[in-house]
Amino acid sequence: MAIVTNAEEKFKIVIENLPSDYSETDFIEKFKELYPKDWNKILRRYEEHERRARKQKKRSHPMPNPEKYLLNISHKIRGKK
Repeated sequence: MAIVTNAEEKFKIVIENLPSDYSETDFIEKFKELYPKDWNKILRRYEEHERRARKQKKRSHPMPNPEKYLLNISHKIRGKK
């Protein structure tokens, strides 16, 4: 199940609210501002992965940090177009 539902639509809205020369940091900050509940879902999922990895004494888990996760989704969506 996707952590961010309707990601394509939400990312389009984020981009529409940014200047044309926006950076990845600008994108992340605007996403946090417009969709705080989705951002919190990403953070919670990451923390769950971290807890499980520590509990199982693993060094890492497959989910990237929250900022990178958000950017990965945005790159995938832009790649589809």
